[in-house]
Amino acid sequence: MEENKVNLRKIWKKNARQVIKTHYILLLLVCVVLMYYGTEFGYVKANSQNIYQTITQQEIHRGPVALKGVNSGSGAEEESTMSLVLGDLFRGDAEAGREKAEEQLQDYADRQNTNAVAGRKNGIFAGIANTVSSGRLFLILYDGLNSILKDSRKASVLVIVLNVLLNVVIWVFIKNLLSAVARRMYLEARLYEQVPVSHVLHFKLVRKWAKASLTMLTAYVLESLWWITIVGGAVKHYSYRMVPFIVAEDPDIGPLASITLSRKMMYGHKWECFKLDMSFLLWHMLGLFTLGITDYLWTGLYEIGTFSEYYAYLREQAKASGVEGAERLDDVYLFQKAEEQLLRQTYSDVEEQKHFIDEHRVTLEGKRGFFARNFGIWIGSTEEKKMYDEVDTRRQQIVEDRAVIKGRIYPQRLNPLRVESNNNIVKNIRYIRTYTIWSVILTFFAFAFVGWCWEVGLHVIADGAFVNRGVLHGPWLPIYGGGVTLIVVLLARWRSDPPAELVSIVLLCGFVEYFTSLFLEMTKGMRWWDYTGYFLNINGRICAEGLMVFAIGGMAAVYIVVPILDALWSRVDRKILVPVCIILLTVFIADLIYSGRVPNVGEGITDYVAYTEVEDTGRDISLPGGAG
Repeated sequence: MEENKVNLRKIWKKNARQVIKTHYILLLLVCVVLMYYGTEFGYVKANSQNIYQTITQQEIHRGPVALKGVNSGSGAEEESTMSLVLGDLFRGDAEAGREKAEEQLQDYADRQNTNAVAGRKNGIFAGIANTVSSGRLFLILYDGLNSILKDSRKASVLVIVLNVLLNVVIWVFIKNLLSAVARRMYLEARLYEQVPVSHVLHFKLVRKWAKASLTMLTAYVLESLWWITIVGGAVKHYSYRMVPFIVAEDPDIGPLASITLSRKMMYGHKWECFKLDMSFLLWHMLGLFTLGITDYLWTGLYEIGTFSEYYAYLREQAKASGVEGAERLDDVYLFQKAEEQLLRQTYSDVEEQKHFIDEHRVTLEGKRGFFARNFGIWIGSTEEKKMYDEVDTRRQQIVEDRAVIKGRIYPQRLNPLRVESNNNIVKNIRYIRTYTIWSVILTFFAFAFVGWCWEVGLHVIADGAFVNRGVLHGPWLPIYGGGVTLIVVLLARWRSDPPAELVSIVLLCGFVEYFTSLFLEMTKGMRWWDYTGYFLNINGRICAEGLMVFAIGGMAAVYIVVPILDALWSRVDRKILVPVCIILLTVFIADLIYSGRVPNVGEGITDYVAYTEVEDTGRDISLPGGAG
């Protein structure tokens, strides 16, 4: 009997390894997010903190001046500082909290770990992280509420309440649900060759996000209460082990029913599950020696993959033995592929869609074809563009549907919880599309305004003061709007190849930012931003961190935000759309002309020094992206 169990473990692990090899990149991303932000794999987080602490200590000791309290960079102490500041606010002693926050910020500024991988001295990410971890963000919020309410006690209480509510909402509806999301992706990956990234939103597609979150929350709370008895916690840990998988398969079962079903499925299997856990002990020990690297790159994936196989085994056993509630686990095609005939019948509209495409095909020739193919710009009537976009949308859907029919992708239409109306969710984020000139103009101004809000907001967070960033006087930063517009237009040919698009975005944004900085310095005689001292910077004009921000933002813009904005612009009547674009362009051009003679300069714009300034050098550490 024991030999059979050992053989089963080998089979589960072998199957898990095969699944991981087939879907490594996708599952790695899912698992890294789960490890870093989820409620599992505490040992991985501990190893990550050890990595950070080790690097920090090494870099501090290399520096010319040894700091007091070498461990001051640990995540635990930073969290302690936040808690202390919140405690002072709750007691009504804001000044004591302010002193603690400023001491922590000064500690960040004094650190010598400028070359550390997780450096906390220079850069936009360091500024945001330091402001939050020091508790200064809470003080800024307190000051704002206090100025409105004119009551420091009420302001303190509101800060505490808002902080608690925000953390609860994020934990319940995002972090705690990540376990079930990851299981869903693994269960699809174990059977199908392709798993679309959009399936991460499975609970949204079946409209069960809230119910799934409630189930995961209930299981977590009950297990936590059982841990008070220690032994009871250990037992219930294994009793509730299948809850994330049950939620992944059918989030509609509900909290108590899911927990009860998990208990019944695990009855007589707890010791077996414990031994399966112990079979990864050597892998976890290896993680200690590699400072957590193997945990992220392999062990976490391997463990979830193995337990996905284990869940499939227990599910089959429960159904065969007639376990009460197991009949509700009815997502059949998550565990066996549907017959091709059924798939063709379910997706019979594929041929109809093909006929629609053939009948309504819009042929683009000459200049129209040139601009559409090379720049993604539509020249022609709005009605014709709508038809072109509809045809293109259906064409892309046909590609995925045909993969489903061939059994390479999980058939969403055969999901018992499928909601018909949700088939239109992907239409607004269809990224292979053309844009009208009016859509491009409005998108430019939208991102220019958001960029302005972003940089103004950063200064409000960092210094508690409003600063009108940029060389222009209006509420826009053209480098953001222009950057996104150039990415959408000039890189249209690479849009169907995301890796190529990513590389192109980095090169394009680096070129634009570098020569914008050079042009402004040559024509205006001053710099609006300086990356000197940043990791991998070129003449202080561009740096790796800034380009990474642009790359991430650019990819999000191209594949998500701009398509959604275009869908919104297309709903606006052309009689309104055109005048709005003309007015915005007129005001913007006027601002360009005026700012050319009287540029926006002064405190916080061309001479801004953040709180992380190094006193011994007096070097300006500005935030990236400040170009107008």
